[in-house]
Amino acid sequence: MAITQSCSDDFGPSYDPNVQLPIDLATIDSYITTNNLTVQIHETDIRYIIHTEGNGKTVALGDVVSVNYELYLLDGTLVQTNVEQIAINNGFFNPNGATYEPYDFIAGQGSVILGFDISTQILTEGGSGTFFIPSVYAYQNTGTARIPANSNLKFKIELLEVKK
Repeated sequence: MAITQSCSDDFGPSYDPNVQLPIDLATIDSYITTNNLTVQIHETDIRYIIHTEGNGKTVALGDVVSVNYELYLLDGTLVQTNVEQIAINNGFFNPNGATYEPYDFIAGQGSVILGFDISTQILTEGGSGTFFIPSVYAYQNTGTARIPANSNLKFKIELLEVKK
C-alpha cells in the first residue's frame, strides 16, 4: 500500500527535515494561493480543508480507523485510492492488484505515513477533508515508485468509522 511508512531512518547526510519543511510549506502555500483555496493550519503545519464536519467519535491513539482516501501529487496526478469509482474515472483501476474497500489502520502506530495519521486525527467520524502533507511527513527524500523524493502530497480522506 502506498501510504505505508518508510522503514529507513537513514536519509543520508544531505537530508535535514528542519531545512526541508520551510521549502515544502512554501510549495504548498503557493499551490493554495494559485488555486484560491481557503485552508486551516494544524499545529504540525499540515494545511487542510474540512468538506464535511463529522458528528461521530474523535480519533485517539490506538483506535482502529476506517477510511476512504485518494492520494494525489500536487500536479494532480492520482497516485492511489481505495475508492473503485475514483480509480475507474482516473484510468487507475486495477482489478488484480488493488483492494477497493475501506482501509483500516491503527492510529498512532506508525503503520501509515505520519501526515496521513495526523490528518485522520483532525477529522471526526463521518467527516471528510483535503489535507496538504509536507514531504517531511510523507516519504521525505526517499520517495516511492510513484512518488518522487521530497514530494508534497494531497490526500482526500473520509473518516468512515472509529473503533475504540
